[in-house]
Amino acid sequence: MLLEQPRFDGQRMYDDMAGRGLSKLALAEAAGVSDMTVIRFLRGERQTPRVAVKLAQVLGYSVQRYLIRVRGAV
Repeated sequence: MLLEQPRFDGQRMYDDMAGRGLSKLALAEAAGVSDMTVIRFLRGERQTPRVAVKLAQVLGYSVQRYLIRVRGAV
């Protein structure tokens, strides 16, 4: 049985970035990832828990803030 990868709310993260005055490049540098990683993450194209944690930490939030909960999931 394959487990589905968690999904994260890129728009909420983008809004938090804007609220802190961070560009995608600044967020990427602070998190130690590439700017393309941030761009893909925010678009929802390639989201991994590892990157979500790094970005959330830079923004000062728990990764739980950005986790999209699926209705009916356990």
